[in-house]
Amino acid sequence: MSEDREKALALALKAVLNAARNEGLDLDELSEAAADQLLGYKAYESDYLAMAINEIEVAVDALV
Repeated sequence: MSEDREKALALALKAVLNAARNEGLDLDELSEAAADQLLGYKAYESDYLAMAINEIEVAVDALV
C-alpha cells in the first residue's frame, strides 16, 4: 500500500471516530466492538488482525 493511501486511511479512521464521538458514542466501547468484529469474522486475514486492532486503538487515543 502506498504511503499516501496509508495516510488517507488513517485520516479517514480518525474522522469516523470523531464523528462517532460527536454522536455520543463511547470510543472505548466502539473500539472494543470493532476488535470483536475483527476477531470474530473469519474472512479477515489473521496476519493483520493485531495490527488493525492496534491502529484503531492508536486512532482513538489520538482523539482523546
